[in-house]
Amino acid sequence: MKTQTATMLGAMLVAGPISISQAALVENLTMGNAKALALGNAVTADPPGVDSIHYNPAGLTQLKGRQYNLKVLAASFGFTVEFGGYDETTQQLVDNNGYYDEVAHTTSESDTIGLRIPFVEGITEWPLPVLILPLGGASYNPPGSDVTYATAVYAPMAAGYVRDDDDPARFMGQHMSLAKITYFSPSFGVQLTDTFSVGASLGFSWQGVTAKTQIRVPNMALAFGENLTRDFQNQGICPDPGDPDPYINFCGIDPSVSRLGPFTDVTSLEFDAETPVVPNFNVGWLWQVTEWLSWGMVYQFESTANLDGYYRLEYNEEWVNFFDGIYQSGLYNTITTLVAFPTGQANSPHGRGVEEGDAEIEIITPAHFSTGIALQVTPKLQLNIDAKWTDWKVWDGLKVKFDQPLDFTKLATLVSPYSELTELTIPRHYKSVWNWAFGVEYRYNDWLALRAGYEPRKSSIPDDKQDVLLPLGDAELFSLGFEWLMPGDQVLEVGVGYMTAKAHVPAGSSTNANSSDHFNNFIYNPYAGTEFSSSAEAYLFELSYTAPF
Repeated sequence: MKTQTATMLGAMLVAGPISISQAALVENLTMGNAKALALGNAVTADPPGVDSIHYNPAGLTQLKGRQYNLKVLAASFGFTVEFGGYDETTQQLVDNNGYYDEVAHTTSESDTIGLRIPFVEGITEWPLPVLILPLGGASYNPPGSDVTYATAVYAPMAAGYVRDDDDPARFMGQHMSLAKITYFSPSFGVQLTDTFSVGASLGFSWQGVTAKTQIRVPNMALAFGENLTRDFQNQGICPDPGDPDPYINFCGIDPSVSRLGPFTDVTSLEFDAETPVVPNFNVGWLWQVTEWLSWGMVYQFESTANLDGYYRLEYNEEWVNFFDGIYQSGLYNTITTLVAFPTGQANSPHGRGVEEGDAEIEIITPAHFSTGIALQVTPKLQLNIDAKWTDWKVWDGLKVKFDQPLDFTKLATLVSPYSELTELTIPRHYKSVWNWAFGVEYRYNDWLALRAGYEPRKSSIPDDKQDVLLPLGDAELFSLGFEWLMPGDQVLEVGVGYMTAKAHVPAGSSTNANSSDHFNNFIYNPYAGTEFSSSAEAYLFELSYTAPF
């Protein structure tokens, strides 16, 4: 379906599902580099060891001889969403029809980590409250050479969550994970002059996404349908069970089953996909302008991943009962000659009310540009400042292609001009943003350096596109750390960080979650007319060990 009528990610995450999940929000948080974290990711002009591959490959020229790096990332994430009341239109809908909405005035809390693991289908619920990832790399500078070679394993993205079966936010992600792991990254840095270096890296990554969401449609169109069924039942003109009307049946096969209405769980959607090879390319340069000033620049090119996998929809009994009644009516064949119409999937070969098959998901990692300086204020004190831009506007929507028309998408084509039968687009409409980053390092003595950082992370999600798939507004990252130089050119680095983000979404203000436009935003708008506020917290610990070999 087109952007205006689509359903959830699977990015979500998973940004999330899909780089749900970045949006200047989780960028660099799972890299595992202790120096970068401690300096608030302001390291373009002060590249961090072998991870210069990612931050600025020109910095590889600072690595001499043969070195290896081992690092550990420990991270904990938590999301809270508080749902409030309705706008005037939705309140009227609820009052006039006597509806009960289980979401209004409730709270969603999620701190359970779920991950998509390479070559393991579906979500893996992490057994610990903290995500732990072992990573590392190696570099080599031949004697007398101006070129340094390197490769590393790192995680540009590894995020996901699991919500309880009755969590009110499950209508925009019961579970979600989006992961990208770079497993091979041949890179080089070249010292062109005593003060100027360039570098480039070619990365090969595995990428996977998995998501499951419950779907409901709090929409005027379903209210009309439910009222029509209610009128037929009240007037006693419904056919008897097992004896459907020869022309049309709006009462369902079994009128005793609850009617299909706006706050009914319609179906659950689950999909899972991965691809083993996603290439990406980075270039950068580093200039030692003076003894007290360095200037760096890096450009990370856009990359597109086409993930192959599967989908599964399980329709609830109200859906199966209602549309199966129409399907068995005499006029059904006439209807389907004019429009694609749901069957109810009562006799699905996959089980009652089940649709499944193959799916393809396109995920774009946007281009990123960063420039920064490292200023030696005093012999012991250094200040780093970065300015960063990420082209998140390419995330207009996340496309999911199905191998066949779905019952759910057939319904969408009946009420919206933006719908398609075999494709849905999870609307994002993100914006490209500039962000700052600041870091300070104090060289306490010859073997110990103390670090601190601050990164205000402006969200690429506009106010009118906020949702609970990725409940993240503008964020702030605060960090501390140190470097310890040990005998034998060994280096131990530690970084700790805390990130917080908050957002408030008034009722009817977000076209991605709670719009009051019932006809141009029909399919995935699960909190129509309902206000909500969100908050997110992340705790990070990163440890790095570097030594010659």
